Amino acid sequence: MTSNKNTGISLQDDLSLISLLGELGHEPISQTGEETQYAAVFTDRASNRSVLIVNNRLNSWFDRSLGKGGNVIDFARIYWPELSTTETEQKLRDFLKRIETVSAPEQRTKRRRKPVKVPHYQIDKTAPIGRTTEVTDFLKESNLWEIADLNMQEVHYFVVDQKGKRKDFCAAGWQNENGGWEIRASHFQSCIGARGMTVFVRSETVLAIFPEYTDYLKQRNDKYLSYASVIILNYPDFLPASIKRAQRFEKILLYVDESREGYGSAIAEFTQELPQTTVFSV
Repeated sequence: MTSNKNTGISLQDDLSLISLLGELGHEPISQTGEETQYAAVFTDRASNRSVLIVNNRLNSWFDRSLGKGGNVIDFARIYWPELSTTETEQKLRDFLKRIETVSAPEQRTKRRRKPVKVPHYQIDKTAPIGRTTEVTDFLKESNLWEIADLNMQEVHYFVVDQKGKRKDFCAAGWQNENGGWEIRASHFQSCIGARGMTVFVRSETVLAIFPEYTDYLKQRNDKYLSYASVIILNYPDFLPASIKRAQRFEKILLYVDESREGYGSAIAEFTQELPQTTVFSV
């Protein structure tokens, strides 16, 4: 008979993600408050940019490259996809025993708060902006109401909790090339669906690149943009992909603010790989 100590619930409570990552050879690149941040864990590590974020208090994680997260069990299922559920839990129990062996007795007796399941949001519908007061107020407060175009939509989405209760939300958003919706609200920013860049094809010779869709809206009347194709990165992780796409263009207009997280080396990367780049501040 399996003891309670060997259940998945106990693993979620007792096995620290930070300790597990350390055993797997992953060292943090920074710590801020309750969060510990790592470079790529599930994908190839191309830089020291923060990709995996661990909430130390909740013992939960979120990976920006995957657009998903969860608890220790969820992490293990993605990290070892070839293992069955039983094999995965056994592997985690082996790591837990190894970690407990070298931990101080007082550390072993501490129990962590049960991790919170990352919500799974789903799209209900989209509609032109101006129909929901909440979204209109957000756009006006963000100085986006007057410059928003038809690609900016009201995105109505929902989540169903563990008790089967549905909660509805609404935010401003725009679609990326993979069909996902990048949504923005006063206290929430995320992507529902597959992450990706937002692309407008207008020219085969001139390309303009922006970090965020809101950056593009604020510069939309720039005389250089009337004849340029546009890429909105949506995430700094897509900088390498945008450089590859930009190689076939004769002229590149890079609108960037290097003080933003993840964009500190954007100008150097573009100008080194693509000398036809002209840089503009946003």
